[in-house]
Amino acid sequence: MDKAKTHFFLIDSFRGIASVWILVFHIMPSYLPDINWLLSFINFGRIGTDFFFVASGYVSAVACHKVISSENSNGFALKRLKKIYSIYLYSLMLAFVIVPFLMGCISFLKSKELIFDFNLPTINDLLLYISLAKVFTSETWALNKAFVGVNGVYWFIAIMVQIYMLLGIALKFKKKFFGIVLSTFFLSLLCLFEDFKNLIPIGLFLPSFSKFFMGMILYFFILKRRRFNNNILTLLLAVACCCLFGLVIHLHLNGFKGDSYRLLSALTVSLLLYIMHPIDGVIKNSLFGKITFWLGSFSYSTYLNHMILWPFMYMFVSNLIPLPLSVSAPMILVPLIIICCFMAHKLFDSPGLVYYFKKVINIKSILLRT
Repeated sequence: MDKAKTHFFLIDSFRGIASVWILVFHIMPSYLPDINWLLSFINFGRIGTDFFFVASGYVSAVACHKVISSENSNGFALKRLKKIYSIYLYSLMLAFVIVPFLMGCISFLKSKELIFDFNLPTINDLLLYISLAKVFTSETWALNKAFVGVNGVYWFIAIMVQIYMLLGIALKFKKKFFGIVLSTFFLSLLCLFEDFKNLIPIGLFLPSFSKFFMGMILYFFILKRRRFNNNILTLLLAVACCCLFGLVIHLHLNGFKGDSYRLLSALTVSLLLYIMHPIDGVIKNSLFGKITFWLGSFSYSTYLNHMILWPFMYMFVSNLIPLPLSVSAPMILVPLIIICCFMAHKLFDSPGLVYYFKKVINIKSILLRT
């Protein structure tokens, strides 16, 4: 299979932009003056989550296509779950232990009292968090509220785990894989109707699957791009993308937030990525592309951990930086959180402390033998 078709630089680049926009959307409105156009632009960052679904769908389609094209046993779900769970469990440790400990140390510098507020969950809640079954305890489809006591963005991980399990099962039946995925997509579209959605257990992945499917279909269209390589078609798609983007902005300005709006934003992003695919290499070599690609390399760490790190970094900035928060928040607070997310990524995700610990153990065992 052509390697150029399996790795799409812009996916990582856009993912970096999306992660920072989500961070700014969650944090900055608390510190900025009430300027409508600025707040509206920042609040548009909520569609970053839709892009994460598209990006995850694209990457999963690449992996699934490799499995379907080979005779090897897949192990797709196991690999995906292992990766996502390692990041998630480290994030839980950051939320429950590391950040409270650091905040206690910072408070000691100011008050000379060492006070730790670990706020550990009960055993039952901890099991619900670890299993991600906490998502099913939400009373509404605002699934972030199930995790809001720790980190509201964990709902995305819960949904992704369910989707990966579905794909893992579908890959066990390779010949029926596309039928299973398409059937799930059509069921997901039915969730746009409230009467059908009310029949779905709250917390199930189905209403979000259509956005994930957009990423999967994007990969297969790019894979067969030569069949559609027509200047007129490209122009028509560009016009359609501009119209859709204008509609998404219009709906945003008028306060639309429903499933139809989020699906439309995912479709717009997918269409934009398809149109921009031919200039993937050009953007890759630009300064902007290199910066956004770097941000994309640890985008999941940024997405998962920015809400956890926010209180700690706010304590640090508000106490040590002699500037109003309207200035220090965009210039210092946000960049510091991004740097901390990068450090968390290097410590826990890429490849992480466990990897280096095992390496040290192996080196010691070799030295002892000699």
